[in-house]
Amino acid sequence: MGQIPLHSCDQIRELYSASLDGELSELDSARLHAHLATCTGCSAYAATTATAAQIVRHTPLERPTFPVVIPARRVAVARKLKVVAAAAAVTVTIGLSVAIGTIGGPSAARATHKASPSQKLRFPDQELRMLQRASQARTHPRLAL
Repeated sequence: MGQIPLHSCDQIRELYSASLDGELSELDSARLHAHLATCTGCSAYAATTATAAQIVRHTPLERPTFPVVIPARRVAVARKLKVVAAAAAVTVTIGLSVAIGTIGGPSAARATHKASPSQKLRFPDQELRMLQRASQARTHPRLAL
């Protein structure tokens, strides 16, 4: 139970990588060596990988000639700025939507315009003049200008 089927070369290459670090069990090591004996592609991979690992392990570490500084504070400030910018964008969008009247939709806009006749006619004299001009425009188009 829990054993990995070793029919794929990709899985064998993962096992070989683990063997370089000394992390294979005896059974997996035996399976690895049996596969490497029959597969030329995996054998070539093993040789190349072993050489690269040996070079990396035996190369002395270099010390940088410049100080390495991790700007942790800038990251925190940048995150806060992103949050503030997102909040501002949402606020502006909601404000513009309210100003234009799109949040309530057309039914809400109509509901606000459906008022009693006394509320619509705040300036009855102006309404009367507008109606007179409209009727004159129908009968005398030149006078409407």
